[in-house]
This record gives sequence, structure tokens and C-alpha cells, in this order.
Amino acid sequence: MKCISFLSGWHISTCLCLPHQYHYVADAVNWTEAQTYCRETYTDLATIQNTNEMNQLINTLSSAGYSSEVWIGLYSYVDWQWSDGYTGIGADYKNWASNEPAFWNAEEYCVTIASDGTWTNYFCSAKFAFVCYYDSINDPAKTEGLPAV
Repeated sequence: MKCISFLSGWHISTCLCLPHQYHYVADAVNWTEAQTYCRETYTDLATIQNTNEMNQLINTLSSAGYSSEVWIGLYSYVDWQWSDGYTGIGADYKNWASNEPAFWNAEEYCVTIASDGTWTNYFCSAKFAFVCYYDSINDPAKTEGLPAV
């Protein structure tokens, strides 16, 4: 969650917290294609920093009528990291399904989220729908043409 502090003279008067705006994309593509689309159209693949954001993402999927797994922005080459490079508070938040991450054949490096909020690692070449996020604070240049939230 990002916060904006408003300054009044020398005092902080208000903190308005703005969560990520998640956007479901129904096209089934591999993880790299999903990442490219999200970076060109929004900010990046979904980053999830806490349970509230995870629930917001699940609500986005539910509102779209989607109840299967979708790509999010978590991946690994050595350590788990977010596609957008986020390393701040909540960057280590994970909600793995039981027996995950499995690294079947040591080749499952990209992550999906299921409708129940659990995460599974898959082959990055698998095709799933995906969720992007938009960050109006750090990426204000992409406001034109975005759907109303």
C-alpha cells in the first residue's frame, strides 16, 4: 500500500493510503507476455504486499467472474522477487498453497494466484490469464486511457 502525506506548514496533516488498482486481463498468455502487456498498459504485473491487497485482487477476479488461476508478478531465478522490483515493506509477503513452492523439475519459476488466494509456482511458459496493477502515485504518466475504477 502506498501512502501520500500532505504537509501543512511544518506538520503532516493527513495520510491518504492508496492500494494498488488491480486489473484482470482475460487473455491466456505466458508469464513474460503478461509482464510485457502490464508494463505497456498499466504499471506491471500484480504485486501483493499484504492480506488486504490479496483480498482486493481476489475481489477483482470475482467481480470479473473469473475463478481460476492467474499470473501475478512474483518470480524466481535465485530468490523470489516482484516483477516491478519492489523490495519495501511487505515485499516478503507470500501465501503459498500447501506443498508450494514445488519447483517441479527445478523449472517452475513463475507464480499464479488461485481464487482462494493461495499461490502456486508454474512453468513460465504455461498460459494463464493475468492481473496487472496500476500505481497512480509512481506512474502518473499512464493515466490516459485507463478504465475507470
